[in-house]
Amino acid sequence: MNAKTTYGLVLAFAGIVLALIGYLLGLETDKAGSSLASIFRWVGIILAFFILWFGVRAVRDEKPDQRITFGQGFGAGVLIVLIGAAIGAVYTFIHFSFINPEFGDHMMVVIQQKWADAGMTGQQMEAAEKMTRIFFHPGVLAVTGFLAQMFFGVVFSLIVAALVKRNPPASAAVPPPVV
Repeated sequence: MNAKTTYGLVLAFAGIVLALIGYLLGLETDKAGSSLASIFRWVGIILAFFILWFGVRAVRDEKPDQRITFGQGFGAGVLIVLIGAAIGAVYTFIHFSFINPEFGDHMMVVIQQKWADAGMTGQQMEAAEKMTRIFFHPGVLAVTGFLAQMFFGVVFSLIVAALVKRNPPASAAVPPPVV
């Protein structure tokens, strides 16, 4: 298995483990919307960045000359994220369909409190709830999660590619003159 696939699987596995830990800690249920849940999300984002960084470095180091251009590094990073995000989307659907199907109810409590604090009336909240609940369907969560992971993954891949690149020597990049 090459480094891109390996690190894509590591990224997916880390996301699944974090989702399960968050669920077991109650960050998707009674502590949804808490500052601890926000901190936990940041841990996931930072972990994803470092997995991507190690993955692109591994791709670079498995080359015979251990060199990688910015474009190659970016492409490797995007492929790693694509693998992780695709597996993560499938898991997200399973997680919110079978493990935590009440997630939408817990989040609606948090959102309704924010609406009440903002001064919305009961009638306004009732109307807004119908539309908001659509976004907590497992299929919608899977698709939006995939898109969010790809967005951040592309941004992180740009950063990582700039940090990890090792261009070939200038003499090797110039083709010999044709005589």
